[in-house]
Amino acid sequence: MKEDEKLLLNLKKRKRDALDKVMKEYTPYVSVIIYNIIGNIMTKEDVEEATADVFVGLWKHTDSLDSEKGTVKAYLGAAARNCAKNKLRQVSVHQELDERMTAENPEPVAYLEQREKQKQLIHLISTLGETDSELFMRYYYYDEKISKIAKLTGMNASTIKTRLARGRKKLKEMLDHEGRRL
Repeated sequence: MKEDEKLLLNLKKRKRDALDKVMKEYTPYVSVIIYNIIGNIMTKEDVEEATADVFVGLWKHTDSLDSEKGTVKAYLGAAARNCAKNKLRQVSVHQELDERMTAENPEPVAYLEQREKQKQLIHLISTLGETDSELFMRYYYYDEKISKIAKLTGMNASTIKTRLARGRKKLKEMLDHEGRRL
């Protein structure tokens, strides 16, 4: 039995540790998808709320999941996309932008440029690979300490530091290659 099928079976049996495992493994993946859709318009808290909503939805609809129709990761990706789009429908874009522009930056153009750069950086981080993307998101986006990341991922703290350093170097090379500056 494949790991994904085993995980799905444990979810269907309502084993709490299965949900914890899914959340630990896929939170960065789900967060990046949601951020890429709503990150330019909504707050960090909105992204976190939508991420949580995806996992609540997984728990509620586990019985309807079928391993022959796709993987848990595929379901989470589709659910994240749909949840983010539903969030967008719930807000008034113009009002949100106006409030945030004046609160964070009196210069609307500079604000929009900054948000676009953040979106580009998140996209580049997602190209680093699943493990490195997770490390970057945990360390730089969620402000988690290296010791906590090491404990959660089972990796050595020095390995995490090395991977972050190599990732920064790779991101710099990608930005230099594309002629962009963030």
